[in-house]
Parts: sequence; C-alpha cells; structure tokens
Amino acid sequence: MKIGSVPYLNARPLVDWLERYPREDFTLHYAAPAVLIEQLFDGTLDVAMASTFPTLEHAELKLLPWVGVTTPGPAWSVRLFSRTPIGDIRTVALDAGSRSSSALARIILADRYGITPNYLDHPPELNAMLMVADAAVLIGDIGITAGDESLIELDLGKEWRALTGLPFYFAGWVARNLATLDRASSLLYMALEFGLARLHGIAAEEAVRLGISEERCYAYLSQIMRYRTGKKEVAGLEEFRRRAQRLGLIR
Repeated sequence: MKIGSVPYLNARPLVDWLERYPREDFTLHYAAPAVLIEQLFDGTLDVAMASTFPTLEHAELKLLPWVGVTTPGPAWSVRLFSRTPIGDIRTVALDAGSRSSSALARIILADRYGITPNYLDHPPELNAMLMVADAAVLIGDIGITAGDESLIELDLGKEWRALTGLPFYFAGWVARNLATLDRASSLLYMALEFGLARLHGIAAEEAVRLGISEERCYAYLSQIMRYRTGKKEVAGLEEFRRRAQRLGLIR
C-alpha cells in the first residue's frame, strides 16, 4: 500500500503512527495536496490524505468516511491577508498547492463580500505574494505561522462558518475506488486512534519544528482541527460543492 499525505501540522494526528511505526505492508510519502492527487491518478499512490475539492470534480475519487481534517469554525492555518480593505481587493495570490483552499477563498469573497477579484497562482511567501497582488491566501504550516499586524486578515474557516453555519471539510483519505479504501481502512482508522491519543506528544514535537508555542500547537490540534467526520461535515462538503458549481469552479 502506497500512502501519501500533506506534510502539514493538521495531518500529523492521522499519519504520526504510520511514520513512527513503519511496516512492510505500506510506505508513506509526503507532498503538497495538488501533487498527491496527481500521484493518485498516475498510480504512484494508492491512497492519500489530500484536499476534498478534487473529489467534487472527479466521481472516481472516493473519500474514506468518518475521518478527515475539518473545522467547525476558525481554521488558524487557512488565512487571507490583505493590504487593502476587503471590498477593495482586486487581485489575490493563491498557493496553487491546495485547490480546496483556493476555491474556499473564491467562495468567501464572492458570496460573503460580493467581490470577484482576479486570481493568480504564486509560491507561498507572503511578502512576495503581496508585491504582485492586493491579497494572499496561505495554508498549512505557513498559514499558521505567517502574520503581519499591518495587514487585514480573514480566517477562512471562520468566514465559512459565518456564511453557511456548517463545518468545513478540508481534507480526507482519498483513493481512486472504494475497494482500495476498504483495503486501507483498518490501517487508517487505527492510525487516527493512535494520533488522537498522542496529541500532547505531537504538539511538543511540532512546536519545535514550527517555532510556535507548544500550547498554541496543542490548542490547534485538539480544539481547532477535528478529525472525525459525520453528517454535519458531509453537509458542509455538499454545500461547498453547490457553491463551487454556482461559481463555475467545478468543471
């Protein structure tokens, strides 16, 4: 079994056990969300912890139920930074590594703020992004550690909750068919239980890597991110599909 995952803090509870206790029956690889989807399609990977957005575009991609990376409110690590008032934004630089977050930003700005700026892909570096655009969207580890008090900031998880009243389903275990997910399910569910039981240890290790406090890291993993999915999360994903289709974001 060839397993892939994003290399971000928010996925650590899902993959910590897989990395800590390697076995002969699987290998673990890390890549950006968009790359993981490409690797699923070309057969490099069997299953990947990746963005949910491609599962809305491609019927053959399936999500493992009951587990994922979600938030019922603020996300902390998926943020838009702007050097102009939100209503005056004309250009937004996006990290092309995550199509879920890029689509979420477009939906928030269109449906909550009534604006449709131009969007461009750019490597995820805040200052460089703001040299070519009015605003920038950062995700993952860069998203949680970036900051500039002179900028206007939107937490896109918080904005989604205010817009829809629903949680946002950022990522999940994705495979090309249900048979592959079924084959991997017991391993992935076991990894989740191990990770949730070890949140304090994960927070201590990741805080050092990211250069943030252990308290903030633990709060992010235990309070901000949620790793079990159910009816509300699925409803959030369906609302995401509906709004993305209306804006022409799903082909």
